[in-house]
Amino acid sequence: MTNQFNTAFILSGGGTRLMIYLGMYAALEELQMKPDVLIGTCGGAFATTVINSFSDNASRKEYMKSDEYFKFVTQVQLTKEKKLSRIGLLCLRKIQEKRNAPFIEDVFSKYLVEMKQDLASYFPTLANTKFSKEIPTILVGSEILFDREMTGQARANKKLYEKVLFTDETTASQINIEKIGVFSENYQKSAVSTSTKIRTDISMLTGTRISVTDMFYVPPVSIDGKYYAGGAIDLIPVELAQHIAKSVIIERKQTYSPVEEALVRAVLGYSGNQRLASIQAQGLNLQIDTNNIKKELKGHYVKKDINWKKLEIAFSFPKSHKQFRSDMDKQWQYGFNQTIASLQAKK
Repeated sequence: MTNQFNTAFILSGGGTRLMIYLGMYAALEELQMKPDVLIGTCGGAFATTVINSFSDNASRKEYMKSDEYFKFVTQVQLTKEKKLSRIGLLCLRKIQEKRNAPFIEDVFSKYLVEMKQDLASYFPTLANTKFSKEIPTILVGSEILFDREMTGQARANKKLYEKVLFTDETTASQINIEKIGVFSENYQKSAVSTSTKIRTDISMLTGTRISVTDMFYVPPVSIDGKYYAGGAIDLIPVELAQHIAKSVIIERKQTYSPVEEALVRAVLGYSGNQRLASIQAQGLNLQIDTNNIKKELKGHYVKKDINWKKLEIAFSFPKSHKQFRSDMDKQWQYGFNQTIASLQAKK
């Protein structure tokens, strides 16, 4: 049985978008358009966990302004890869390389941000959150199909990553994995397998940690001898959403930057921008436009920048918890307002 859900909401990526997604969700509730299934990828997976952890939007919003979350954001530890002589040169090389994943990239040891596998150590409030029937949720990640010893070798057209969906057994029973593959020309020679797995034995917080893994940014997760990478394998899984729901709500995202496009091509072997273009061409039911996000929220979210004195990547953090709370309020309101405006524009 498919299309048992009326509306699917895809929360897709971006560490600075977590509070924005909560504002979007609150607006959809107010508009009597509350989605009845959530699909979280990358940073969006964390937002779905927060939604599942609290019973109302006020509590969700307050948690994202809490001391617990503030400490996590402002105590980010960068690795030695932050040096421009390392991450900077790597990005330049990948921009110049136009082939699709010619080599098996080292995603195991080359990453920018230290992050433990167990998110409960950062977020004890969320530790017991479970996939629930009240808010059916699917988190997107991937299984790494190669061993660490193979990094640096020529890929030779091997498939290196396979999409994995993390959810509960009831929701899983509504998914026919044969009908949610991506078979476009953009993917034919990529490093991504056309097959998909479903796991119902992984906790929501572990599924979230897997999904937020990002190439050269956050390290993969090891479970029972296998490594798992992030939701970047399919940032906006519209095929899945259209399979399980009658209507689909997504964020209308900006195009990938040259660096982002180059890294996706180097690791996953396809064009992120071609994928976005194909999604836009499908005419989905509601796309929440966030193309003005950098202008509207300038100075009000954690920003990755370059410290030219030290020749390394650095993050700019709010100067106080009070400032952090104010910034988070602005992010939430932006997501809320853009949802209302996008719906009015559609009418």
